[in-house]
Amino acid sequence: MIGFITYSVIIVYLELIFHISVYKSVDIFIIYPILFAVAAGIGIFAFLNILPRLAGKLVGCVAVAVLSFYYMAQLVYFKIFNTFLSLVSIGGAENAMNFKSVLFDKLWENIGWLIAFMLPVAGIILLNIKDVIKNTKLKGKLIGFGSCILAFLFAVLSLNIHGRNAYSPYYLFHEKYVLELSMNKLGVAVTTVRDGMYLLGRRDDDKKFVMSQNQEIDGNLGESSFVYDDKADNENPACAGGVGMVLAEAEGKTPPIVLSEQQIDESIDFVMLYNETEDEDLKNITAYLSDAEPSYKNKYTGMFKDYNVVFVTAESLSRYGISDICTPTLYKLMNDGFVFDNFYNPMWYHSTIDGEYVNCLSQYPASSDWSFYKSEETYQPYALGNILNAQGYRSFAYHDFDFYYYDRSKTHANMGYEFKAIGYGLDIPCYVMYSDIDMVEAVYEEFIDKDKFNVYFMTFSGHLPYDYKNNSMCVKNREEAEQLTKDMGLSQEAVAYIAGQMELDKALELLIDKLDEAGKLEDTLFIVTPDHYPYGLSRNAYNELSGGRTESDSFELHRSCLGIWNAGMEEPVYIDKPCASVDVLPTVLNLLGVDFDSRLLAGRDILSDAEPLVIFADHSFMNDKVRYDTSTGDVLYYVNQNELPFDYIETKIEDVENRLYISDMIINTDYFSFVYGK
Repeated sequence: MIGFITYSVIIVYLELIFHISVYKSVDIFIIYPILFAVAAGIGIFAFLNILPRLAGKLVGCVAVAVLSFYYMAQLVYFKIFNTFLSLVSIGGAENAMNFKSVLFDKLWENIGWLIAFMLPVAGIILLNIKDVIKNTKLKGKLIGFGSCILAFLFAVLSLNIHGRNAYSPYYLFHEKYVLELSMNKLGVAVTTVRDGMYLLGRRDDDKKFVMSQNQEIDGNLGESSFVYDDKADNENPACAGGVGMVLAEAEGKTPPIVLSEQQIDESIDFVMLYNETEDEDLKNITAYLSDAEPSYKNKYTGMFKDYNVVFVTAESLSRYGISDICTPTLYKLMNDGFVFDNFYNPMWYHSTIDGEYVNCLSQYPASSDWSFYKSEETYQPYALGNILNAQGYRSFAYHDFDFYYYDRSKTHANMGYEFKAIGYGLDIPCYVMYSDIDMVEAVYEEFIDKDKFNVYFMTFSGHLPYDYKNNSMCVKNREEAEQLTKDMGLSQEAVAYIAGQMELDKALELLIDKLDEAGKLEDTLFIVTPDHYPYGLSRNAYNELSGGRTESDSFELHRSCLGIWNAGMEEPVYIDKPCASVDVLPTVLNLLGVDFDSRLLAGRDILSDAEPLVIFADHSFMNDKVRYDTSTGDVLYYVNQNELPFDYIETKIEDVENRLYISDMIINTDYFSFVYGK
C-alpha cells in the first residue's frame, strides 16, 4: 500500500509545486491535476510492481528523477519565455542554449524551486534503500492496475463538476487541446500526454465544413461601425503614463472607409477545387474558405503602389519602450504615419519564430508544430518577397544573428528573399551580441540603387537579457540612456531595455538618412512591428515602462506597436480599430496595391471595413464589441450587451477555433499549392 501512496504523493507534490511557482496561487481547478496525479502515481507503481524487485527499485528512482527534471525544465522554460515547453519545442530547445547567461540567471533566480523539485528524488532513493517499498504478490499487482484504472476514471468523471462549457476542464480534456489552459486547469502530466498525442499526429478537431455548390459572392456587404466604450477608453488610454508615450493622442476618429471591390482573386473557383479533389482535408479547407468574408478595397488601396519597402520585425520591441526622448526615430515611425492605437502583438508558442511567421505569412501558428519550419516546403504566393518579386522587385532579407538559428536560411528563401545572416554572407563585428547599426551599415548598398527593392530585417539588438553584464548593446548605449531617463525614476533593468532598443532606433535613423541621400526616401514605405512583447523583462520592469497597465491585465501585456510610415505623408492617419500582427501582411499588400485574395489569409486588411478580431495563444479574443478571457470566462463588453445576439460569445468562440484550425491545416496540406496548381 505504501508504494501506491508514495508515487501518487510524489506526482501530486510536483504538480502543486509547479502550479504555485508559475501561478503564485491555487484555485478550485487544482483538484484536477491532483486527481490525475494520484492515478498516474498508482499507475507507475503498478508498472514497477511487475518488474523484478531490484529492477523495480532502480527504474522507480530513474522515473522520479526524470519526472522531477521535466517539471524543472517546464518551470525554467516558462520563466525565460513566459510560455510552456511543448514536446515539439524540445527539438528546437538547443536554440536557447545560445543564451547560456540567461539560462544560468534563471536557474539561479529559481534555485529554491529547483531544490524543491529535487526533493522527491532524494526521498525515493531513501525509501528504496530502507526497503520500505516492497513488491506485492499477484493479487496485489492486479489490484494495482485495477486501482489505477478506477482512479483515472474517477478523475475523468470529476471533470463534469465544472460543466462542459468552452475551455472548461472537461472541454480541454475531451475536445480542444489548448496548451496554456491545459497546464493551468489539468496540470503538467495530462497536458504532456495530450501534447504527445498531437505530436504523434492525433488531432481532436472534428470539424466539417459544408460546401455550397452554388457559390455566389455577395458584393453588397454592409459597412461596419466600430463602437467603443468611452469609459473603457478613458481608463485605458493609448498613450497615458510612464515611458509608454508611444502613440500620439488621436484627435480624430478612424477615417471613413470607402467600399469598392472585394479583395479576392477572381480566378479561384472554390466549387471546382472542391470537386476535383478526393482529399478530405483539402475539401474541408476549401468549403470553409469559400464561405469566408473577404475584405474590401478602400481609399488607401494602392496608396504606395510601386514604392520600395522596408519591413522590420523588431526583436522584443514594445510601445512602452518608445518615446520621443530616447527613441525619436521609432517614435516618428509610430506617430507620423498610420497610427494604430489598438494594435496587439500576441505572444505565441515558440517565441520569435512564431512572431515572424505571423508577421510574414498572416497565418496563426500551431502549439504542437514548428509552423514556420513547415512553411519551408510549401508554396507561399502572398509572402511579401514572392508577390513583389513578381511585380519586378528585388527582395533582400537580413538578420544579425546566426543563420541556422530557426532555419531562416530556408524559410526566408522560400518567401522570395535573398537572405543573409551571420555565417551566411553577413560579416559584421561580434560583441557577443550583434548591432543593428552594423547590419544596416553593412548591407544598405546592396539594395539602395535598385529600381524597386523590398527589404526585410529581423533585428537583434533588442534581445534579452537586459543588463550590463551580458548585453553589449545595453552597455554601448548605457550612458546615453541613463542620461535621457534620469528623471523618469526607472530601474536599471528598464533603462537597460531602452538602451538596447536605442540601437535599433539609431539603425533606422541611419537607413533613413542613407535613403534620403540617395533620393529614395519618399519612395519607400516603412513597416516596423515586434515579434513579441519583451518577455525577457521582469514583470516589475515592464510595469514601470507601461505606467502600471501591464501589472494585472494579460491583454494589455500584448498591446503593442505597428508603424507604417512614408516620409511623404503630410499628416497621420489614426486607426482605433482592434488589430493584430496577423493583419499586417494584408494591410501592407493593400497599401502597395497588390492583388491578393483576402480569404486565403488569416488576417484582414486593417484599413478595410472587415470585422476586427484579435486572437491570443490561449484562445482568448477581443474585437470592437467584447473581450473574452478563456482562463476565467470573463467577458468585458464595449457595447450594450443587449445589442448583441444571445449566443454572440459562443459564436465568436467557434469562429476563433475555426480560424486557428484552418491556419494549421493550410500549412499542413500545402493548400496554396493546391489552389494555384504548383
